[in-house]
Amino acid sequence: MAYNVWNAAAYEITNILIDFDARWEMNRWVKMIRAHCFQDWVEWKTERTMKRVDKQVDEIQQKWHQEDRKTYIDPVIIEHKPDGSKAQQLLGGELQMRAPWYKEEPK
Repeated sequence: MAYNVWNAAAYEITNILIDFDARWEMNRWVKMIRAHCFQDWVEWKTERTMKRVDKQVDEIQQKWHQEDRKTYIDPVIIEHKPDGSKAQQLLGGELQMRAPWYKEEPK
């Protein structure tokens, strides 16, 4: 986004003037400044808003990630060695997935 920061600042200043006293809105110079600087102000305001939105999205994603880590437990994945059969030579050994708290009973 390309904008002139000075034009955006001038538009913001006119906003402050109008908020302070509404009569400024009827001033000829203020009208000309606002007409000239409006596009730059829109670009600047959009950029600032999108940065805030991106920050909020990151915060929400971190919060969700923390909640997921509390809710879901990573499984234990075990890869056994191939037993020598043709299929296991091509594909690899047997894969086993289990819960971390599961203990195999001795045979």
